[in-house]
Amino acid sequence: MGGLNVKNTIVERVLQIIAPHPCSGCGKIGSILCNDCKYDIIHEPFAGCILCETPQRSGICAHHKAPFSRAFTVSTRADALEDAINRLKFHNTKQSARSLAELFNESLPQLPSSMFIVPLPTVRSHIRQRGYDQVALLARHLSALRSLPVCNALARVTSATQHRVGRRERHTQADRAFALQPGLSLQGKQVLLIDDIVTTGASLKAAAAKLTEAGCEVWVATLAYSPLKT
Repeated sequence: MGGLNVKNTIVERVLQIIAPHPCSGCGKIGSILCNDCKYDIIHEPFAGCILCETPQRSGICAHHKAPFSRAFTVSTRADALEDAINRLKFHNTKQSARSLAELFNESLPQLPSSMFIVPLPTVRSHIRQRGYDQVALLARHLSALRSLPVCNALARVTSATQHRVGRRERHTQADRAFALQPGLSLQGKQVLLIDDIVTTGASLKAAAAKLTEAGCEVWVATLAYSPLKT
């Protein structure tokens, strides 16, 4: 796996040189997010509970009994951050994953050296459409930046999508969407569960519940908070 990751990294760097992208924020040619626009995103963090949007710097407020102990979100889904995520998810710009992982890296605190990174599994139909799992790509790049291993501990067992349903339906769907991969020993492990966008937190809660049932301590991290549109 290490050799494959190195080859993929070399290919991506060559593509960035011969076919550079405009910055999602300012349009400057060279990278998906230039250093100035990264700085702007990081210094406008989302400072609310990811489950109810109540102002809260710890990511989760006292009104909720969540199956994770800490929550981190880079910023609100808007402007340059939204464009960079959209390019990764909807425009097959795989290079965007590196820039977005760098936002994770610069926003997250020091993580335990024994921690595993667990990507939230993407719906299979979306993987087929894109040709890749964008959250798995983010996990791979963050793994390289933080020298932490990726553990694909979760499987997606349903095909329901959430972008057109309300809060209650999201929680109902999420509760049956995930399962633990068989044969893993996770008792006592610390994991960082990551996703690209959080809206109601339903998927993160359901996935984290599976991990805590297996004996894990779970932290969660997302790139962007996107309020539910009613």
